[in-house]
Amino acid sequence: MTYETHTAVFRRAAARVAVVGAVTVLAGLAAGVLAGGSALSGARWGTGAGTLMTAITVAALAYPWDRHPLLATGGVMLSFLGKIITMVGVVVLAGPRKDSLSPGWFLATLALVLLPVTVTEILVLARGRALTVEPPGGSEES
Repeated sequence: MTYETHTAVFRRAAARVAVVGAVTVLAGLAAGVLAGGSALSGARWGTGAGTLMTAITVAALAYPWDRHPLLATGGVMLSFLGKIITMVGVVVLAGPRKDSLSPGWFLATLALVLLPVTVTEILVLARGRALTVEPPGGSEES
């Protein structure tokens, strides 16, 4: 069995998440173009939000956490905060335009992007084989 560094596993996850995100964004936009009207507007907003959240995920995965291993959990929280800020921004910016966009298309395209991205991230990280060494007797010092 071969092992990789944690950084290599996370960077591979970042690359795959970026590809899956790009493909699903393009698929959502194409569907919106075919439907036209308010569906296109909803698809633009949904895929736009999905793009920003995917970019946040890719950045968090690509960051070299091995340089700051104790901050890695903080990185997860920063990623989550960035996604919350993105959604608040979308709600604030899209609010005045709510009559011109389809909420169903917004939610459907957002889900079309985020669900495959999340599944890809989980599967790639779960299948990664990185060696972790802990001191004998557990991780707690006496």
